[in-house]
Amino acid sequence: MKYGLLLCLLTWAGVLQAQAPHPLEGRLWAIADARFLSPEQLFEQLPAGGWLLLGEQHDHPQHHQIQTEWILALAARQQLGAVALEMADHSQQGALDQALGHGQTITPEALQWQSGWPWSLYGEVVSTALDHATAVAAADLTRDEQRAAYRHGAPEGELEHDHTEFMAELLFDSHCGQLPRQSLDGMRQVQLARDQQMARVLSDYADVQRTGVMLTGAIHARRDLGIPRWLALPATSVLMIAVNDDTAPANYLPTGLPGRDSADYLLFTRALPGQDHCAEFEG
Repeated sequence: MKYGLLLCLLTWAGVLQAQAPHPLEGRLWAIADARFLSPEQLFEQLPAGGWLLLGEQHDHPQHHQIQTEWILALAARQQLGAVALEMADHSQQGALDQALGHGQTITPEALQWQSGWPWSLYGEVVSTALDHATAVAAADLTRDEQRAAYRHGAPEGELEHDHTEFMAELLFDSHCGQLPRQSLDGMRQVQLARDQQMARVLSDYADVQRTGVMLTGAIHARRDLGIPRWLALPATSVLMIAVNDDTAPANYLPTGLPGRDSADYLLFTRALPGQDHCAEFEG
């Protein structure tokens, strides 16, 4: 009887430990100052006329929830300018303009929303942006323009050699080392062209009295690699990072280019169930 009770207590203790939140989850880390701060403290520091880049993991539901919450918070502060979307290309701009102010009744069909960006993940944040932002900008290139960049190169050229080499390795690793390296240069040109396009859109939609919000993947949001390299306006980069077993915030900082910070802030979110992203390349 005592043994059974002890076993039960140990099992219950293990359940409670498994359910306990990670000590970093929900916390915002300032990289330069090596300290935690609240979102409100960050909002107070955001420059008018600039952009807040929220670098997401596309399939992480909590990242989209946070984006929605931050858009609402900035709107409540009368601070929110435009919201720009990597998930929409500029052929959709007319549909987004017509939908402005009608977020709660909009449908993905009305926005010509692309199935590669599941509406189940993006519907709430896009609807919130349509109801609260001064404009919602379709920031990406069309598929035809991306194909042209693959064949002919990014229209505004390249950055330094270190950037070229780093991006080539990043693309190789992100495809699990299964793609021929000669095919990666075209992919790198597409990445450059998309960053250049999104920077142009942010420049066009900047509001000197407010702060815009860019919703994009983490690589595009990085200071050393992505959109900020092509943007002449103030840009604040926040990377949303799913936690693992590590509890030291500095250990989550992505490896970056020498002499350049990869981001300004890290926002820690809950872990997702383990996924083998290389499985599709195997067999």
